[in-house]
Amino acid sequence: MTADERLALVQVKIERAKKHIVDLQTEIRTFFDSNPYEIRTKRDPQTRRLIYYLFRVEEIPYSIAAISGDILQNLRSALDHLAQQLWLVNNPGAISNGDVYFPTDSSATQFKANAPGKVKGLRQDAIDALYSAEPYDGGKGSDFSVINRLNRVDKHRILISALTQLQSINIGALGGAGVQKMWDKLQIKRTVPKMDLYLAPADTSALKAGSEIFIDLPDAEVNKDVDFRLSIALYEPGIIEGKPLIETVQHFTDLVSSTVLLFKPCLS
Repeated sequence: MTADERLALVQVKIERAKKHIVDLQTEIRTFFDSNPYEIRTKRDPQTRRLIYYLFRVEEIPYSIAAISGDILQNLRSALDHLAQQLWLVNNPGAISNGDVYFPTDSSATQFKANAPGKVKGLRQDAIDALYSAEPYDGGKGSDFSVINRLNRVDKHRILISALTQLQSINIGALGGAGVQKMWDKLQIKRTVPKMDLYLAPADTSALKAGSEIFIDLPDAEVNKDVDFRLSIALYEPGIIEGKPLIETVQHFTDLVSSTVLLFKPCLS
């Protein structure tokens, strides 16, 4: 087999992950089209500040977490298929016992201790490339460790991806309303043009019914034009916390895809 033919076998899994991402995007879009949350306002009796808060939020469908798990499974499989092809290149005609894996670990120390058993039988250039990737926590390839651990979680239970977080706020609409109110008080006969300025909040905590998402100025009036955009995040304590779901799985897919191509010289 040529290097391109071996790569094609590995990329089958990556292409599968990409199809699952399309399915995931559709599932998420359908969920948000169902108006799964409601934002209301209240006023702090002490400060008179206007508070926008999440009054209602629906549970995220389990199908979203299930599809996310399928993506991770295909990406982890692609990495192991790569390791298998690297082994076959160095052992033509032999039959692998299936003990060859793409090594990941929780630290550099653990990686150095465990990796030799996972890459036994590979050519030295392949081993060097794997070590160079630093696929362990704290290494430049730490995301490979994250993929591995999330995949292990998914094998035993549904991933915790059903957490909604605030993605951005249209500060432009809020600011424009404030300027217009000031002009009206000064009897300036001008209209503030619509201004859209979406900013991402620093706090990416999970939201629930009752969560306060924005506190306006004292005596501010309710602005119906303000737009609070919510998204779905991955939240597995100790592994990944509060990362946007779609962006994260897309990043993982791009990472695995580009990494596999780097090993093409080792597959000849």
